[in-house]
Amino acid sequence: MFSLVELSDHFATKWCSIMIDLSAHSSATLTEAFLAFPFYLMGLSHILQPKMWRDFFTGLHEQGPPGVIVRTFALELWPAMLVLVFHRVWSGHGIVVTIYGHLLTLKIVLGLLYPPLGLRSLAMAESKGDKGFIGAGFVLLALGGVCTPALLEVWRW
Repeated sequence: MFSLVELSDHFATKWCSIMIDLSAHSSATLTEAFLAFPFYLMGLSHILQPKMWRDFFTGLHEQGPPGVIVRTFALELWPAMLVLVFHRVWSGHGIVVTIYGHLLTLKIVLGLLYPPLGLRSLAMAESKGDKGFIGAGFVLLALGGVCTPALLEVWRW
């Protein structure tokens, strides 16, 4: 008889080994594969729902420095740290993801250490309006496109 923990571990191991062989890929490839879908989802969302994003960022701006914290921890910190720690690619198409992660990390550090700068970034939701979010959406889609080869390499269909 198996315990519930043993069964859970067994099925989790089998499922992961069927879908993704983690040991067969570099951390950079896995990072790109992990980020591809969120880049596409966020990009499409920015393009198709710019008003939603404008309202969200305007609301964060109205909160003052706590809004900078919410934006940073909800949207920016996890992809930045993932790239900073696991994606050290300085050649080929992967350099785009590395540079994105480093620039995002710089934005996070500056915004948290000097909140007026973070608030200025949030204020752009009003000044740039929907067009700013649509443009950002296309940038996110392009990042998704850069990450797609890694996703296709990692994911076994």
